[in-house]
Amino acid sequence: MKRPNSNDNPWRAVALTSAIGIDLVVCLVAGYFFGEWLSSTLGGQFWLLGGFLLGLVTGIISIYFMIKQYGGL
Repeated sequence: MKRPNSNDNPWRAVALTSAIGIDLVVCLVAGYFFGEWLSSTLGGQFWLLGGFLLGLVTGIISIYFMIKQYGGL
């Protein structure tokens, strides 16, 4: 009889999905506030967009490493 794979746990998939969503939101919000701070300090709306994009890129990279660790890729 085959032993069930420990990676097939549905709660593990729920935890990973939740962590991905929370991580992306936190990175986007942090990037927004960083861009808002730079925008108020240096002036111009460009910094707000730059901070938001920096948060997005940081979130994507963080999610990649999270999936790599949990997924065993």
